[in-house]
Amino acid sequence: MVTEFLYFFQEDFYYIVPALWFIGYACKRTPFIPDWLIVWILLCIGVLASCNLYGWNTRAIAEGVIATGMAVFSHQIVKQTFHKDEL
Repeated sequence: MVTEFLYFFQEDFYYIVPALWFIGYACKRTPFIPDWLIVWILLCIGVLASCNLYGWNTRAIAEGVIATGMAVFSHQIVKQTFHKDEL
C-alpha cells in the first residue's frame, strides 16, 4: 500500500518531509510558539515548498498538504511507538 501511495508522490517531495520534521522540531523547542501553531506553520511551509518546486497549481498545493500530513503522521507514529511512557 505504501508503494502505491509513493507512486503518486513525486520524488522531489521526498526531501520536504524530513525538512518539515526538522522545522517542527525547531518550532517545538522554541518557547514562544504554542503547540497548536506548529502544524499550521508546517502546513504553510510544506505548501510553499511544493509550490516553489512546481508552481502555483492545485497539484502542487495538494502535494504540499500530503507532505505535511506525512511528516506529522510519521512523527506521531514514532512518538507513540517509542515514547509511550512520556505521554
